[in-house]
Amino acid sequence: MAKQSKKKKTPAKKAPIVNPVTLPWYRSPKGQMGLLFVFAVLLYANTFGHDYALDDAIVITDNVIVQKGVSGWGELFSHDTFYGFFQDDGKAGLVAGGRYRPLTPAMFALEQQIGGGPFLHHLLNALWYGGLIVVIFLLLKDLAKTRENLPWWFALGAAALFAAHPLHTEAVANIKGRDEIVALLGGVAATWLVWRAAEREHFLGALAGAVCFLLGCLAKENAITFLAVIPAVLLLFQAQGKKGMGRMTYFMPVLGMAVVFLALRSSIIGLSLGDPVNELLNNPFLELKNGQWVDLSAADRLATVMHTLFEYLRLLFVPTGLVHDYYPRAIPVMSWGNITPWLGLGLHVLLAGLAVWKWRTHRFAALGVLIYLASLSIVSNVFFSVGTNMSERFLFMPSLGWAIAVTAAVVWACRKFNDKIAYLLPAMVLVFGLLTVLRNPVWKDNFTLFTTDVLKQPDSAKLLNAAGGVRVDRYQSLPETSQAANQRLLTDARQDLTRAVEIHPSYRNAYLLRGNANLLLEDFDAAIADYDYALELDGGYQPAADNLLIGLTAAGKAAGEERNDLNAAFRYLRRAEQLKPDDYETLRLLGVASGVSGQMEAALNYFRRAAAARPNDADALWNFGTALYNAGQVDAAQQQFNKAEAIKPGIRVERTGQ
Repeated sequence: MAKQSKKKKTPAKKAPIVNPVTLPWYRSPKGQMGLLFVFAVLLYANTFGHDYALDDAIVITDNVIVQKGVSGWGELFSHDTFYGFFQDDGKAGLVAGGRYRPLTPAMFALEQQIGGGPFLHHLLNALWYGGLIVVIFLLLKDLAKTRENLPWWFALGAAALFAAHPLHTEAVANIKGRDEIVALLGGVAATWLVWRAAEREHFLGALAGAVCFLLGCLAKENAITFLAVIPAVLLLFQAQGKKGMGRMTYFMPVLGMAVVFLALRSSIIGLSLGDPVNELLNNPFLELKNGQWVDLSAADRLATVMHTLFEYLRLLFVPTGLVHDYYPRAIPVMSWGNITPWLGLGLHVLLAGLAVWKWRTHRFAALGVLIYLASLSIVSNVFFSVGTNMSERFLFMPSLGWAIAVTAAVVWACRKFNDKIAYLLPAMVLVFGLLTVLRNPVWKDNFTLFTTDVLKQPDSAKLLNAAGGVRVDRYQSLPETSQAANQRLLTDARQDLTRAVEIHPSYRNAYLLRGNANLLLEDFDAAIADYDYALELDGGYQPAADNLLIGLTAAGKAAGEERNDLNAAFRYLRRAEQLKPDDYETLRLLGVASGVSGQMEAALNYFRRAAAARPNDADALWNFGTALYNAGQVDAAQQQFNKAEAIKPGIRVERTGQ
């Protein structure tokens, strides 16, 4: 048989190797995450050397529980947030609804234990903020995958716009603002994890999201508004996994954690929102009528609230003239005869209407409006009073919705008109970032913050009072040799405090501080009048009573020693004696005045009482001995001299030169 030749098999052709497209680093998710984190942290790098400021005293420096470190955690979670500062559970009603925000004070307690001082707190604020920006980016990046034809920069642009907004300086540059950062982080992380769980049909992710939600609520109650955001995200953005209302299954753990939080909160401070207090600084919706504070009419209250809503929108788009304080009467009482309440009402109704109308075609814009309205609702004063007209920190959460909606609007404009409109976003980020960096130094310390912001906000009684107080404190901290050259601190303080009581005529602390400024300026009658009025407002106001005594004795001493007006000296000193019959300085000065006026028996009596008030004070005993000697009681005088010498050896030489 002939051999059959074997055919050589032709090897199969291999598919050509296609090199994957390598994206520029700034288009890769990791590159964008790193860029955003570094950007957010660097924005606040110039706060790392700052001191404590504003409410840091309540949650850190003067909070006795936080100062205990980790050992105080149990108390932090079992009391109102104010308890560690006031040491009084009754202060839970200081503002309507109370405050239960134990998580961030617990964080501060741990940081205090690691190493006291503001640097670590400021550094961690910036790092937490950077982490928040990254999580916002991750949420938006994943949601963007469900929408076709979104540009690669959408999530990056929205996160960067949020990060750069100068309204956030109060939340990041001020240590206490950590509660805003952590609360929003908890809400955004919960939204992201629950949505991913629904997409992957992996229930453990929903449980993790529920834990994040609870932690956000424990940082600040505002996180509870994400109860509206999370289900909306589940329904608006569906790519794969469980569809339709079945996705709500993954929302149930979050709902359960909301119940847990409300139960915990109510067990500590009660669930009731409480009634607004009848004090202007904690209830701005009051007016003075016939010497009494009464509620604003419902119409004026609503008009004032709508005016603040307009101001919120203005600040989001034009964040200039920023201040930390909007207490009465920084926001004036408005009526429906003004235009801004109508603008505030109309614009917010329009936003809500557009979101409902266009949610199918403009889902990110609708989501942005929902986040804005939901998170603003709890601090808007529309449904209940929050204790102040408005605050820039109240826009921290709502500004996330603003950033998403604005970025979505830029995307729409690019498609509708011109792609170059996209450059508007980096321009806004650049300008807003610059404004943030320039605003940060104001938060250096209380003196810088109050004296800077009062120039921009001269109609807030609280800010005027704070500015006056820090000026007085700064003067008193100066060496005596420098005080005379810095008396303008006191005159400016007096001017601030006078304006404060014009705005708020029953502001007892402003009268006290103005009295202190007058006392240091040696305007004794004005100081005494201020202390008297503070006590008229509150007869139990101990600081005013204490300082009134000091003012009366200082006035008596000046009248006797500088003006030789013994009648005036006796008038001041005898009133001081009525206030506190055993006050040593008052009795000593009365003894001197009595002796100078020839009333030797009265002088002897006053010096005897002074020595009884300070039985171990060598000077008091020596003065009593001198009075005895002048009264001819030489032996008794010698006994007092010997007692004084025993307590303070050398006093005889000091007093007699022998």
